Amino acid sequence: MVHDAVGTIGELLRVARANHVPVAKCYTAYGSDADMPRWKVPTVREQFIHGHPCTAIDPRLHDAAYDFTFCKTAPSIFFLTPLMIFLAKHQVDTVIVTGCTTSGCVRASIIDAFSYGYRITVPEDCCGDADRGPHEDNLRDCARRYCDISDLATVTSYLQQARASQPRSDS
Repeated sequence: MVHDAVGTIGELLRVARANHVPVAKCYTAYGSDADMPRWKVPTVREQFIHGHPCTAIDPRLHDAAYDFTFCKTAPSIFFLTPLMIFLAKHQVDTVIVTGCTTSGCVRASIIDAFSYGYRITVPEDCCGDADRGPHEDNLRDCARRYCDISDLATVTSYLQQARASQPRSDS
């Protein structure tokens, strides 16, 4: 599921960039155990150290010239990061949440976005988890409480239509 999500996230990012939608993304890394939360996941504790290959953003998703990219140290993209300043600067009121894992970082980011007052859309096929059960359970619960669940085709169509309906700046 994670590998499939990376492919669909890449498609969504290409459409977002082509339609001048602000793109913020993050990776998770730590300097040592001293600055790491008490993760129960051994892989995070052992490998999510700055410079480890698992902390690199997949090149299929990254556009350094366009994207606002930063390191986070907790599950949510919002927790103690510069994201809020970026969103305010770009007058964002709706966020599209994607990523891996659905039951961890995606869910935490959805809840924080909701808590900050954003409208939230989650394209289900742009999220991945180790197993389908936690993926579906968390999206179903988040949809009951916090966000709209959609899919890549619907979100990309919306981004293209929204861009087409904006007045041209040269007119």
